[in-house]
Amino acid sequence: MQFPKVNKNKLKGMTGESYFQYFVNNELKCIYQKVSDGSDFGIDGFIELVINGHVTGKKVAVQIKHGNSYFRNKVIGGYKYIGEKKHLNYYINSQLPVFIVLIDDLFEKAVWTAFDVNKTMQHNDDKWWIEIPEKNQLYSNFLNAIINLLHPIVDYEAEIEGAWMVDIILDNTDSRIIGIPKSDIYSLKFDSIHNIIDKLSKSKEKLINARNTLELFFPEYDDDKREIYQIPEIMDWLRCSVDYNIPWFYFLNYKINNVGLKVLMHSQCIDISECKQNDKHLVLYDKSSVYNFYLRNFDIMNKFMEKNDIDEEISKEISDGIINFYGSIN
Repeated sequence: MQFPKVNKNKLKGMTGESYFQYFVNNELKCIYQKVSDGSDFGIDGFIELVINGHVTGKKVAVQIKHGNSYFRNKVIGGYKYIGEKKHLNYYINSQLPVFIVLIDDLFEKAVWTAFDVNKTMQHNDDKWWIEIPEKNQLYSNFLNAIINLLHPIVDYEAEIEGAWMVDIILDNTDSRIIGIPKSDIYSLKFDSIHNIIDKLSKSKEKLINARNTLELFFPEYDDDKREIYQIPEIMDWLRCSVDYNIPWFYFLNYKINNVGLKVLMHSQCIDISECKQNDKHLVLYDKSSVYNFYLRNFDIMNKFMEKNDIDEEISKEISDGIINFYGSIN
């Protein structure tokens, strides 16, 4: 009489994993997710952490070994778990923490360790080993170990809703005045601008509507009697911003008397003369530096638009607007 035969070792492994799943679900009140047999390459399953009934999205991977044979290799600190080298790279490259769990035949003894390559030792040419401390008891301190190993669980709801509120404010205005803090200027950082650009780039429609809507403002220089273009650190900041490929021509508003576009040019062009006419400052620039200014900033703008798949028609619209803006102030 012919029937399929069950592999005893396979059956024992299935029994151990079924017990472990029951333990995780019933005792830890967490979620166990089994890896299908065809996808088991050294990880048997995953534990998704549940805190006070809330599924947190935090996970660890587990390798489960069931049987008294895994407790035979006793060492001073506990038990010697011997693994295959093919699993070593697999564990090291895992994006999740990996726990190795040993369970005896009668489910009376169960110990664990968090895999740490720095605690592994060579067993022979093909295998490695790691100590599983006897003090690491599955039934007493396993859950705390998982919680402590994972990053803190954070409630991001208020932060997300705050970010969405900023989106609503940005969407409901045609002109956005961006205050640049002095700390950014002195440290040559561009976090404020990058944050705004990221918010305005969440969708293609939002990004298209955001073109030419920004104005720069330096609030901590309000009491400074100098003109903005006479403040060296602001000029340095603007000069560096171009080196960091900030697409000013795409975002700065050319439809109004934009301070941002004016000081942007001054930060990068060599002025050959300056005079005052009717309480207004008239600055003349070296033609070659003006040419390089246009070339560099249009190149940054075009690459930004290409990256975001913005139509050439809009590129022409912006280019004409920028040229007309600078032409009207010269």
